[in-house]
Amino acid sequence: MIFSLLIIQMLIFLTAILRTDELTLLSYINSSFVYGGILLFLGLWVFVIRTGVFDIFTISMRKAFKLKSTIEDDEMRPPSEALGFSSSFLLIIGTITLLIMLICLMIYSI
Repeated sequence: MIFSLLIIQMLIFLTAILRTDELTLLSYINSSFVYGGILLFLGLWVFVIRTGVFDIFTISMRKAFKLKSTIEDDEMRPPSEALGFSSSFLLIIGTITLLIMLICLMIYSI
């Protein structure tokens, strides 16, 4: 997890340098907000899918369009079983990135 956090931080620094041609605290804050927000959004999306919220919708759509479907209902996995990884990794990395961004934002505002 620490290795992934370091890679994300290096991507943030690289993006901040490439976007503004110089590394400033404000460019780091902006880039880390984007990366942290994307990671947190993806983690929450995976969490919602894994909880089984869309399983009922999927089963309902299969029953509604059963005449057009050639695949048996038993052969298709629900979306909650289709995702094979947990959301905790993305949520933790995204939250840590946003916390670092908030600390830098407090330093910037002083």
